[in-house]
Amino acid sequence: MPARLWLALVLLSWCAAMAQAGAWPREKGQVFLSFSSQFDERDENGIMRQSYGFYAEYGAAARLTLGLDVNGDALRMSKAIAFVRWSVGDAQRPLKLAVELGAGQVEDEAALRPGLSIGRGFSLGERHGWLNADLRAILGGDTTFETELTAGLSVTPRAKVIVQLQAGMPEGGQDYLRLAPSLVYQMRPGAQIELGLLEPLSGGGERGFKLGLWRQF
Repeated sequence: MPARLWLALVLLSWCAAMAQAGAWPREKGQVFLSFSSQFDERDENGIMRQSYGFYAEYGAAARLTLGLDVNGDALRMSKAIAFVRWSVGDAQRPLKLAVELGAGQVEDEAALRPGLSIGRGFSLGERHGWLNADLRAILGGDTTFETELTAGLSVTPRAKVIVQLQAGMPEGGQDYLRLAPSLVYQMRPGAQIELGLLEPLSGGGERGFKLGLWRQF
């Protein structure tokens, strides 16, 4: 992707804030932007791979969220998906449910991405947290199934810890399982920074770390 476009994404992420997404709808009129950079361990040639991600959500209606999910590196864009997410069921019940449909491009192939999110909030003493499961299928040149299980807990008024288990079953590749813990800290209202690690559990891959910037308005 051209360097000027990545620079524009960085600036957008700072000029724009994240309540937990997943099964929870974005409030009507609310915008969330995130820019992240992931650094993997050096390979056998001593080269550290760096990849980027841009994620955006907009609350179009009380139950309807529009979004954009983009990933790539300095050479090419590996994923660009626009999606709609619809929250279903009683909004007052503890268990949240949402269905999603995305369309775009993955690995240079046109793709559809249907998904389902299930979430529930909880309290641990005076601390509040959430559990969420995102289940998606990428339907394109090859079919890939993805699952993300997330647990988050607000440990202070300005800091939260998040632990995510990521699994995938790509038709044209190797199944994988990764652990991704992170710390999110609020620098000022509407602006948060995320520091995270990536640990492969099975299926190969490299250890890495992640830096993310979240903005909400």
